[in-house]
Amino acid sequence: MEHEDIPELINEQASNSANSDDDEDFSDVDEEMETVAVQCLFCKQQLSSVEIGIEHLSSLHSIDFHRLKFKFHMDQYSFLKLINCIRWENVTAERILAAKEPFWNDEKYLKPKEYEAWLSYDYDEMPLLAEADSEAVNINDASATQSLNVLKEKVRELEQLLEQASEDMTKMRKGFQRLLEKEKLPSISIKNGKVKALNSVAALSAEADSGYFSSYAHFGIHHEMLSDVVRTTSYRDALFLNKPFVSGKDVLDVGCGTSVLSIFASQAGAKNVIGIDNSDIIYNAMDILKQNDINNVTLVKGRLEDTTLPQEKFDIIISEWMGYFLLFEGMLDSIIYARDTHLREDGVLLPNRCTMSIVGYGNETLYKQQVTFWDNVYDLNMSNMKKEVLHEPLIDVVDAQHILTESNLIADLNLRKVDLNYSNFSYQLNLNCTKNGELSAFVGYFDTYFDLPVPVMFSTSPNNKPTHWKQVVFFLEHPQKVKAGDIIIGNLICRRSRNSARSLDITIEAFGKKYSYYLD
Repeated sequence: MEHEDIPELINEQASNSANSDDDEDFSDVDEEMETVAVQCLFCKQQLSSVEIGIEHLSSLHSIDFHRLKFKFHMDQYSFLKLINCIRWENVTAERILAAKEPFWNDEKYLKPKEYEAWLSYDYDEMPLLAEADSEAVNINDASATQSLNVLKEKVRELEQLLEQASEDMTKMRKGFQRLLEKEKLPSISIKNGKVKALNSVAALSAEADSGYFSSYAHFGIHHEMLSDVVRTTSYRDALFLNKPFVSGKDVLDVGCGTSVLSIFASQAGAKNVIGIDNSDIIYNAMDILKQNDINNVTLVKGRLEDTTLPQEKFDIIISEWMGYFLLFEGMLDSIIYARDTHLREDGVLLPNRCTMSIVGYGNETLYKQQVTFWDNVYDLNMSNMKKEVLHEPLIDVVDAQHILTESNLIADLNLRKVDLNYSNFSYQLNLNCTKNGELSAFVGYFDTYFDLPVPVMFSTSPNNKPTHWKQVVFFLEHPQKVKAGDIIIGNLICRRSRNSARSLDITIEAFGKKYSYYLD
């Protein structure tokens, strides 16, 4: 993004400054930023907040932002430029202390090198402490009266600018927040001394996330997963067909559940296996290990992000983390944390790659069962229900014979490189129709890859054997007639829900309309 985009973003927000919803949203941002850690501007020390960072700069580097504000008549814009200038040019504290003029006032320094909490600090609210400046008035000096008058005039000028500065600061904050969203950079927080993305699973409190883990405490869901032959045998084959690769390795099983993958790893020759799960099912898993005389698997109860493991680094991290439409439940957050924290430099993730795809679909019977059903329910018109129903994708196994288009690969995730913004993406649909029909839905599915010496993969496509993930059906409000050779142009936008770190908001634009779906 060029730096010229930033004033444009700010201007775009100006007309909305009175919007109460925006004010409420950004008050939330303010509260979050109060607890966000920062790195010192001149050394590598991490500080728990911007305020602590300012104290650190003053005491350790002699950089007093009160004095700078007085000396250079700095406002919010000047402050932002100074922070960005320091980051871009690696400016030293000594250069700033020696400055006679503000060398950071070039407009190019409105562009941040990367988003950080320093940029959201309310510099205009910092008091102007003229008396703290080395150039401040010495009341014992003969020129005290004249100097004080000059100072008072400067203060009056600043007071006149205060209201405008406050508005500018609000616009700037909104502009940077929009920039953050456009660049897909996650806000961060500090929890238990660890940096965590604010809208990630790791940032959830144990209480807020308890429902997720409780859902995995019941045997029914594990029966469903273990009964999924495609799922379970694919993981077993990936390990068993690659025993020379697995042999002697340290393995971490994230979200181990009944410990079946941990046991497979042990049977494939792993040296040590650690399984971790925060669900109470792990107590049953411990019994399963004893019953099957598995001695080199250790199980740990707890949430990975908050738990110290018996060993720190592993050669292989394995997990069955995939949810509906691949990304639902946000468990990939934990895999990314495991990768960044516990995987050795030359280690391997299993699976190591997943793709997401979508096709156009037209099954009149299914559409009637799920959508037009509400037009007449025992002679009652309940069509108002359709609006809500259409927002909730259907999870079901669909009949491949009703697929009307070729598929589009909408995302390809390399798990060795993916970051916490994996769920925020868009894709321009270009679906080639292969047959005539009425397109009433789009259907999403995913494929999973274990790129090992003997590669293994499985698909949740409607064209393949059904899995417990089934497919995700995004119904249209009105079916659309298509014929072979037509090309459906549109756009799909996927975002992590602002209301739930484990949920997804999906928008599909097609046939001149925009459809919103919530997978939660």
